[in-house]
Amino acid sequence: MAKEPLYLQVADRYKKFHKKISVSEDTYLHVFAPVLIEFVKWVLNTAINDGKKRLYFLSRDGYQMYLAARKLADINGIDIECRYLNVSRYALRVPEYHLIQEKCLARICIGGIDVTFEKVMRRAGLTDEEGREVAKLCGYEESYSDVISYRQVMDLKDILRKQSSFLEYVYKHSRESYESALGYLKQEGLLDEIPYAIVDSGWIGTLHQSLNNLLKSCGKDQKMYGYYFGLYETPKDSTDIYKAYFFEPGGDIVKKVNFSNCLFEAVFTSTEGMTLRYEETSDGYKPFFDNKVNPNEKLVQRHIELLQEYIGIYSEEVARCGNITELKKGSTNDDTLKMVEKLLKNMMGSPSREELEAYGNSQFSDDVLEGSLQKVAAELSDEEIRNQRFINKALIMTGLKKGIIHESAWIEGSIVRNGKKIKANLRHAKVYKYFVYIRKMFR
Repeated sequence: MAKEPLYLQVADRYKKFHKKISVSEDTYLHVFAPVLIEFVKWVLNTAINDGKKRLYFLSRDGYQMYLAARKLADINGIDIECRYLNVSRYALRVPEYHLIQEKCLARICIGGIDVTFEKVMRRAGLTDEEGREVAKLCGYEESYSDVISYRQVMDLKDILRKQSSFLEYVYKHSRESYESALGYLKQEGLLDEIPYAIVDSGWIGTLHQSLNNLLKSCGKDQKMYGYYFGLYETPKDSTDIYKAYFFEPGGDIVKKVNFSNCLFEAVFTSTEGMTLRYEETSDGYKPFFDNKVNPNEKLVQRHIELLQEYIGIYSEEVARCGNITELKKGSTNDDTLKMVEKLLKNMMGSPSREELEAYGNSQFSDDVLEGSLQKVAAELSDEEIRNQRFINKALIMTGLKKGIIHESAWIEGSIVRNGKKIKANLRHAKVYKYFVYIRKMFR
């Protein structure tokens, strides 16, 4: 009989000592913890091959990765320093805006769930008073907080470009936040003469680009390396090095179809609030948080506790097998990558009712500022789910059919939550995702 995979042995050992565990705990042990361990092993292997001596794990997605990397590097005797860096898209973009001038509009006018003109102004760093002033100039005074379509968001780029007062406000706030942001990055050693890379969940690589733009503005001219779980795309004009573990731009379509980056972020995170900016104190530069803890704090804290116990048992199992130095130079093991794909496909792409109940109520925001939080698996009606189907969605988006598209951060979870025609609706959701990713690949 074939021996059980190591991750199953670890989970079974944990369960022997903890007779009663919840569905979320069981899912974390059997799905998320092994996925995280395999990714971190890849990160360490890649860093060794690239000659890196330091890794920066970006908050907050990188926190559990950071904990795992420190332990795995220690038990394997790997001479790589692991650091945790408090950043966010907002905290780095605002001080970057004045450096890239009108290109900042591509950072500000982006799609998302329930975007409003007010959200766009907040992304730009404007105060509410300044935002309403700009809204009046752009004809959005009466609909300041109303949800606008993706096409309207894209059209705002040209509208705002013509409003000199808007750009003046943007650049003013950007310059005000620049020195403290750069002071924090320098303090944390990002200008040190040491080969390093950043580690994060990934997706489109703009945070990486913002970070490097800030560093280049004070003389750093080396390419920055980034190690990511997955990348849908990377900035077109970047010369940096982006490496992905699970999926890359232009390919890996089946993996992307069965993956939920929003659920991934809801699971792999830390308990602190979002970094808004940096402030200079008598003790140096400190990150300033939004004074909120993670809305999923209780679940996240339990995940962190589970991870630490999991890594402890994992280390013992590896040592017992006489293979404590299992991290070796080389490419990703195909078998473990297939295992990761299978685990995520089953849980994210076709969740059980129990898995939906365990994770679907996690609060999530896809915006750069965490304003209007919602359940990661939004509660959608029958009609709202039908509107997610490929033909219906295309007709509504092109204006050929009346209707409103209510997005879900985890559409598969929403379909299971709805409970009607689950198999058919999951199939339709996959068809739409295939269309999106195939279209991106050919573009």
